[in-house]
Amino acid sequence: MAIEEILDLEQLEVNIYRGGVFSPESGFLQRTFGGHVAGQSLVSAVRTVDPNFQVHSLHGYFLRPGDAKAPTVYLVERLRDGGSFVTRRVNAVQHGESIFSMSASFQTDQSGIEHQDEMPAAPPPDDLPGFRAKGGVFDDAGFAQFAEWDVRMVPADQVTRLPRKASQQQVWFKHRDPLPDDHVLHICALAYMSDLTLLGSAQVNHPEERKHLMVASLDHAMWFMRPFRADEWLLYDQSSPSSCGGRSLTQGKIFNRYGEMVAAVMQEGLTRYQRGYSPAQ
Repeated sequence: MAIEEILDLEQLEVNIYRGGVFSPESGFLQRTFGGHVAGQSLVSAVRTVDPNFQVHSLHGYFLRPGDAKAPTVYLVERLRDGGSFVTRRVNAVQHGESIFSMSASFQTDQSGIEHQDEMPAAPPPDDLPGFRAKGGVFDDAGFAQFAEWDVRMVPADQVTRLPRKASQQQVWFKHRDPLPDDHVLHICALAYMSDLTLLGSAQVNHPEERKHLMVASLDHAMWFMRPFRADEWLLYDQSSPSSCGGRSLTQGKIFNRYGEMVAAVMQEGLTRYQRGYSPAQ
């Protein structure tokens, strides 16, 4: 399914939108993919904001598992319309219940001090196995709905290990086909993809236990720093500073190939042992 179709919404009323079904024919996700509902929530917020304001951050909570075979209704609340900043709150609803709640902030173009972390070393994406390659990131047929994206995982032995980093991984990704010159589309597409691999960074050091985990996103936050294109290679540098109590904290920095940091992500996710499983002592 094209990303433009995934992110397209029908307006039902002022401040009320409805998103289409993700891809039930694939037979994969019984629950709605977190990036899907986050991306559509952001689109609904954008629809209520003057184009002079660009989104710079979002903060969302996954409240309930979504039904992948049912459409989602997005209720937008206009919290603030200021001279420099605009704020929206979105509730995503299915079957009469909120499954996701998000706040998004928008800002007019402004200037100020500038600096950023240096882009970490990583092998170029052209040298890495592709999305559908044998031994690639997602060679399971259930992930066919992400086939429009080229996702390439940096092998663990090629990730530059930083001191005092508990768990790390790196992923290159981009949309395979050229996308329209619509900055909002690229931002919403990045919000959509930002949820796909991040929680995996908490499982890098636990290869034997990961198949015994219940895994789900609990909350998600993003900050957008600089313009970028989702149809050009982006490096997603990910780490997990802590896992305990059945939850893992993960973080990611996203760079373009020129070394510019274009976005940052934080997420806490469920990484709880499945019922009946007891790790070896």
